[in-house]
Amino acid sequence: MKFALFASAAILALGLAACGGGEPAPAPSEPAPVAEVAPAPAPETVVAPVSTMGETPADVPAFMKARHEKYEDLGKNFKVVLDNFKSATPDMAAVTTAAAKVKGYADEMGTWFPPGTAAEPGKPGAKPNIWTDRATFDAALVKLQTEATKLAAVTDAASLKAQFPATGATCKGCHDTFREEHKK
Repeated sequence: MKFALFASAAILALGLAACGGGEPAPAPSEPAPVAEVAPAPAPETVVAPVSTMGETPADVPAFMKARHEKYEDLGKNFKVVLDNFKSATPDMAAVTTAAAKVKGYADEMGTWFPPGTAAEPGKPGAKPNIWTDRATFDAALVKLQTEATKLAAVTDAASLKAQFPATGATCKGCHDTFREEHKK
């Protein structure tokens, strides 16, 4: 179980890496755009973290590419929520769709860091502590899953404004601990 939790935490860290960074964009004057995502089912209220390390994939480069693409999509959807959070008139349909996608990725991140899928030392990506401090990573993943579930349940601008900062903080927490950022 500890190993599974550690795997979940590692996945969360990489997911958070895709959440974005840099300086915040100016508040849009119109509703924010919707990312091209498939409609998601209604959010669940129970967080059931899935954390399984599994075996090293047969095709590690393909696995790592797929993981990276998921993080890219996670980042795009998180940006839709962020842009709407900053908007005076958020597009709640866009928020609902994007937040459901964020939650879906958070729920599956526990499977994204099997053995043998670490980035090369010094390269951007998951730090080795995703695998060596799995309990901390798993705890961070549970926090992300909990906050992403709450985010997926927002129904109006007020609840978006109240929930988004907590969800974003879980991203930052993992980025700070488990992600090797790009060197500038």
